[in-house]
Amino acid sequence: MEKKKAILKIESFSHKDGTLLLSVADFGVREMLRGLVRLCEEKHGGYIKLDLSPPYKSRTTGAGSQNNKFWAVCTAIANETGEDIKEVERDLKIRAISKGYPYHVSKLTGQPVGESMTKIDTVQMSYLIETALEVCAFLGINSEE
Repeated sequence: MEKKKAILKIESFSHKDGTLLLSVADFGVREMLRGLVRLCEEKHGGYIKLDLSPPYKSRTTGAGSQNNKFWAVCTAIANETGEDIKEVERDLKIRAISKGYPYHVSKLTGQPVGESMTKIDTVQMSYLIETALEVCAFLGINSEE
């Protein structure tokens, strides 16, 4: 089953008995959850695996944004190394996976593929920028031009 992302509201949590009550207003998310709960009850003994995090904002774009910073550093690396900028982007995403950058495994090659930047949050984008800056430092590239 493909991973799905949704933001739910915490209604209550009991440390005493380990009960977490979540709610969601969106009917599309409710329907997705109903199918997932049904599958988990039928096939997994009522257990579910969750990846939880605060609902971070999407990466920033526009003047002075994370997106602009990343592409400026990518351009510096591409110009210095002669590598195609799309290949630099791809390679930086792969390196950033160890920091927590999201990825999926290619069904064709079995290799990890960094997630599209259109789907990431500010924290995940910071992993990518940090990785790009580390590569610049390693190669002696001035990324502040």
